[in-house]
Amino acid sequence: MAAVADDSPPSRGRWGRARREACAQGYGGRRSRWGSDAKAEKTSAQEEEDFRPLVLEGGPRPGVGCFLRLRRGLRMPQLGLGSGGLEGREGREAIAAALRAGYRLIDTALYYRTEKEIAAGIRLAGLSRSEVFISTKVLQKAHASNAQVRESLKESLKNLGSNYVDLYLIHNPRAGRIKEVWALLLQLRDEGLARAVGVSNFGIAQLEGLREAGLELPEVNQIEVHCWRQLPEVTAYHERHGIATMTMAPLARGRMFGHSDLAKMAEELGRSEAELAIRWSLQKGFVPIPKSINSRRILQNMADGFDLNQRQMDRIAQLDSGYMSCTMASPCHELAWELVADSIPHPDAWGGNRKGKGRGKHTGSWTDDYQTWW
Repeated sequence: MAAVADDSPPSRGRWGRARREACAQGYGGRRSRWGSDAKAEKTSAQEEEDFRPLVLEGGPRPGVGCFLRLRRGLRMPQLGLGSGGLEGREGREAIAAALRAGYRLIDTALYYRTEKEIAAGIRLAGLSRSEVFISTKVLQKAHASNAQVRESLKESLKNLGSNYVDLYLIHNPRAGRIKEVWALLLQLRDEGLARAVGVSNFGIAQLEGLREAGLELPEVNQIEVHCWRQLPEVTAYHERHGIATMTMAPLARGRMFGHSDLAKMAEELGRSEAELAIRWSLQKGFVPIPKSINSRRILQNMADGFDLNQRQMDRIAQLDSGYMSCTMASPCHELAWELVADSIPHPDAWGGNRKGKGRGKHTGSWTDDYQTWW
């Protein structure tokens, strides 16, 4: 099936063949419906013209074996394994178990220190690099300079034993210098070092900031969305502009299990809460990346072999309470664009000076976002 056409306005300067081609075709850009009150409201007809949902391909039902066709044509597997905390022998074996079960997307970051485990897990599963879609992220502190961003990607490629990544993401808007770093990621993609580029923990204002700066919109935004935090305005924006919603913490770290109507639904359907939460995410067209080091749960998190009907989907929609399990990363989608666009914000702006250290402990530290798993 044909890829969805690029919906973003072209940038000025030298940052990419696709944007120059768009300029040559006479793309004049358009006003944002998410900007200030001074901007004109779009008519229903204009909004309908802008609405460009992505295409889901393959498989009898959303999930393992299905792919989301990204805006520029790349196929991304719809279900992935998050790898934060999957270090050492246990981590390698968990990654291999997921790949043997049918997972073909592994999400990581240089910060997680699991890229080498992913390379080893692929070999352990008997697969080649080209058979696995790998998403990784630029180190937050590397935003200090363009040279450090390049070095961050170079280190990730070395760890992965690869000369490219399938998807390269800005880890968080709080890293700052977003316009400059995003333009560089587009260039790295055009150089062939990444097949697609995206962002993580971005909100509408930050995405609009990129678009109004004349830069191509990301193909993927990785955010915390699950049954208990559904962010309909953000996901509607994604769908309108052809941005895939990759859902980190799709199980809310398991912290809401037993505390909502989902537990009763699971009992009624003879399924686990994890299965229902993942199945809901898949049927919404999202790309969930649950993480676990337990092989039984890795299999369970595939949520295969059943579907939710519309009544059940509507019932799950009622669970939305805005609950955030990633209490340091997720709120950053609300940071003002002016704060992160051209400079690096002071840690006080996003809670980076909060006390609490240590990995894998519920201390209130930002490290906790990446070190707990279902």
